[in-house]
Amino acid sequence: MSLFAIVGIGVVGLVALIFLFAGLALISDNQVGVLTKKMFGKKMPEGQIIARNGEIGIQAWTLMPGLYWRNPIAWKIEKVPVTDIHPNEIGVLESVDGEPLLKGRRLGDEVECDQFQNAKAFLDNGGQKGPQVAVLRPGTYRINTKVFKVTKKPVQTIPKEKIGIVIALDGIPLPSGYIVAPKPIETKDESHPKYRSHKFFQDGQAFLDSEGYRGPQLDTLQAGEYYVNPLLFEVKNEDVADVPPGYVAVLRSNVGKELEKKAEKPGEISKEPTFDQALHESIETLLIPDRNTRGIWREPVAPGKYNLNRIAFTPYLVPTSAVTINWAAGSEVRSEYIGNAPKSKTPLVEKSESDKATEFFKFSQLRVTSKDGFQLDVDVKMIIRIRPENAAFIIARFGSVENLIEQIVHPLIDSSFRNKAGEEKAIEFIRGRTKLQQEALEKARAEFAQYNVEAQNLLIAYIDVDKALLETQTKKEIAIQQIEQYTEEAKARQGEIQVREKEARSAKQKDVIDAKLEIDIKTDKATARAKEAEGESNYIRTVADGNAHREREVGKGVADAYKAQVEALGGPGYVAMVKLIQEVAAGKVRITPDVLVTGGEGGQGGNLFNAFMATLLTQQLPAKAKSDEEKKVN
Repeated sequence: MSLFAIVGIGVVGLVALIFLFAGLALISDNQVGVLTKKMFGKKMPEGQIIARNGEIGIQAWTLMPGLYWRNPIAWKIEKVPVTDIHPNEIGVLESVDGEPLLKGRRLGDEVECDQFQNAKAFLDNGGQKGPQVAVLRPGTYRINTKVFKVTKKPVQTIPKEKIGIVIALDGIPLPSGYIVAPKPIETKDESHPKYRSHKFFQDGQAFLDSEGYRGPQLDTLQAGEYYVNPLLFEVKNEDVADVPPGYVAVLRSNVGKELEKKAEKPGEISKEPTFDQALHESIETLLIPDRNTRGIWREPVAPGKYNLNRIAFTPYLVPTSAVTINWAAGSEVRSEYIGNAPKSKTPLVEKSESDKATEFFKFSQLRVTSKDGFQLDVDVKMIIRIRPENAAFIIARFGSVENLIEQIVHPLIDSSFRNKAGEEKAIEFIRGRTKLQQEALEKARAEFAQYNVEAQNLLIAYIDVDKALLETQTKKEIAIQQIEQYTEEAKARQGEIQVREKEARSAKQKDVIDAKLEIDIKTDKATARAKEAEGESNYIRTVADGNAHREREVGKGVADAYKAQVEALGGPGYVAMVKLIQEVAAGKVRITPDVLVTGGEGGQGGNLFNAFMATLLTQQLPAKAKSDEEKKVN
């Protein structure tokens, strides 16, 4: 064999080895073999990208781990890594080939293809070109990356104290008049065998097969991890609804079809509107018991935490404990917010912290003008309460408690105090604050009841008085106090006099008692003497009567004796002589002088002296005799 022949054989052998090795491909366990046919085959139909039956181009089927040889001239073997989806990830796929997407759809329906590991089955079973509804869950997949583009996305995580608001990006277009999509039908029947649960939006195909609608969904995702296709569902994390103690939440439902409104003429305006008329029109209230109908729920939500879909339901917090309204110095001036005036950065009302059960609303002082022209600034504090069963009516009528305070409570209390001040003088207004406070509270209770609000208390904290009036009143009060002081001092003086009088009486009390006893003794003696005199008088009268009777009897006897004597002796001279002798014997006729004056040896002077002494004795004897007679009587 010549050298050229040997060299030729060597070259041919080398070329053969090169050709042989060029066609060899070893696919390892973590690899996928992707084939591309370069020649020697049929051309694919127009519009087709992936060869399904050996046509020239990228082949749908892949090579599993092992050693393969393909004609390097006709075939190209590419080794790509397997697709690994970690536990906190999902694989979102997009197909480069397949049937066109249905009109109005954004994602291709799921088909049987061994989780996208069999591209030929995907294409043969009607897989659609573009983003896919199905996703790859955590695991390892042998995906033909020339057919499917895999994008790794984090799983949908809902943290604690959060909820997931789901918005569907594909499905049946949301009907006109709806804000929140109706819930998909999850119960299958004979006419709809594909209806089934979408398992919290993790089964996108079930959502579509159950006639799921695009747009915000009524159901929410609770705290946890979900394998949700972000191409099909957009999930927004929102805070759970927290209704603190002392409040209820009134819910306005946005679920259901937009309410039909009939074309009507404007209502008639009442010429004499009163509280007896209806305060709410049907369009203002629309209280509903059905939560799947638009309007305001009749029953409020009690304190607690709720997984509330804020797109489907709008909550309005209503305080059901004490609501304090304060008109005091240092608060915001309300005039900044009347009419269309722009609001400042400082709110009209200031709330307390959300964990407190009491709401505070602050206004400036109530400035009123009295009947006599004085301006008074009144600090007022009012406490109202909204019962839970009336909370929905407050929201339906006013939209918020702030609006209720601003539109009803504040104007009513302000006008009530202004009107009362205009009817009274400043001093009367200040002095009658207790009565004014009670009247204002009673009026508020009567009128607030028409709006389903309880007026619990009203307090007048302070009345700022004009300095001129205060000075005049102070002087007047000082004068009154001085008068009262002088009056009290006079009373004290009078009391002192009475005390001293009583002291003097007390000091003389012994003498008074002695005198009284002496009077009593003398009175008793006088009474005894009177009784004695009365007895003596009776005795004398009796004796006199006896003596008179005796004398009459004696007289009769004497007369009879005289008569007998006269008759015996004869003549009336005898009677006269006897009578004279009786008178002399009784001492009534004196036959001798009381005092005998005789002459002495001294001559005439002695006789005169004796005559003078005799005359004195004559004057004293009757007086002495009379005194002796009185002593005998006493």
